[in-house]
Amino acid sequence: MKQRFCSLIVLGPGAPNAFKFHLSRSAIVILVLAFVLSFFVVVWAAMAVTPPPTTESRTTLEAENNALKVENKNAALRLEQLHAKIADLETQSKRIDELVAQ
Repeated sequence: MKQRFCSLIVLGPGAPNAFKFHLSRSAIVILVLAFVLSFFVVVWAAMAVTPPPTTESRTTLEAENNALKVENKNAALRLEQLHAKIADLETQSKRIDELVAQ
């Protein structure tokens, strides 16, 4: 008879029967090895199924990103220029109001 290393008793809520598991050291080693092996098989399959992105698509994506960055910088500069023009127009309108009021 094999020597028992681990015993597990599972009781369900309201269940009349109890499930008893008796595991030996060799059974635990086999379960751990099966888990490790299946883990590595899943990792290998995930890497094999999804290939890394091609360099061509990566370069086009980088080019699009750079173009968008330049476009954003240009828009920010135009916005600053617009704010400066608005400030100039406000000062001119104040001068005109002062001249009309006199």
